[in-house]
Amino acid sequence: MNGSQFFQLFLYASNWDIVLNLVFIAIALVYILLTGPLVKYIPGATKVKGIHRLSFILGLLFFYFAEGSPISLLSHELFSMHMTQMTIMYIVMPPLLLLGIPGWFVRPLFKIKLFRGLLTFFTRPLIILFVFNGLLSIYHVPAVFNFIMESHLYHNISHTILLLAALCMWWPVICPVQELDKVKPLHKLGYIFANGVLLTPACALIMFADATIYPMYSQVSTFSIMTPLQDQQTGGVIMKITQEVVYITAIALVFSRWFKIQREQDEKELLEWKKSQLATDKP
Repeated sequence: MNGSQFFQLFLYASNWDIVLNLVFIAIALVYILLTGPLVKYIPGATKVKGIHRLSFILGLLFFYFAEGSPISLLSHELFSMHMTQMTIMYIVMPPLLLLGIPGWFVRPLFKIKLFRGLLTFFTRPLIILFVFNGLLSIYHVPAVFNFIMESHLYHNISHTILLLAALCMWWPVICPVQELDKVKPLHKLGYIFANGVLLTPACALIMFADATIYPMYSQVSTFSIMTPLQDQQTGGVIMKITQEVVYITAIALVFSRWFKIQREQDEKELLEWKKSQLATDKP
């Protein structure tokens, strides 16, 4: 299969999950209504900014692209497509969804003691830092990977756990509930950097291997335009580069917000100082 034939796979409607498409359209419509026209009927709710609503919709689109497009089908044939799917699901999509979820939407859930306890524990930076990256690294250990991929049940369970872990990993950086956003900007920067470092060994193992390490992808696929080894190495490169782009973007946004807050505080302090000076100068 050449490159042109490969990309033509994305043009056939039969290769897209129509049912999942309708589900995501329904979710998007409900979200738009709840955060827009119907928000005035929800106690304690405030209208969501357009940029945040766009972020949530983009998150849904990425979710569908990973699970409902030909990428989902190709992920069982090509390791590069598997890693593309993983990268979208656990690196790209979670921050977009969290950025679009309003605090008033999730705040009632914290009245549930079990939910509050679990989320509080698993969103502690030092805990989820190692939990998420540890799970993602263990998942790609050849013996574990092969075991999971042999069972549809284990495959679904592992991906659900990884998705929940990914959302918890991004929570300290993009916390929808303002009163729970207690991580200082400087600590957020260090946390994001540490996430990038911890995932590097797993990506390096895949990128620099001199032989295929996953039997499932060791044979030349009908859909492949590369050798199995090149496909495997490409998968590692896709995850690492995408991760770096997303994390650098997150660092830039955190730093920008931190700078803005600091500038506002400095201006406020300067204004108060000027007022105090004027009061002192009065006879």
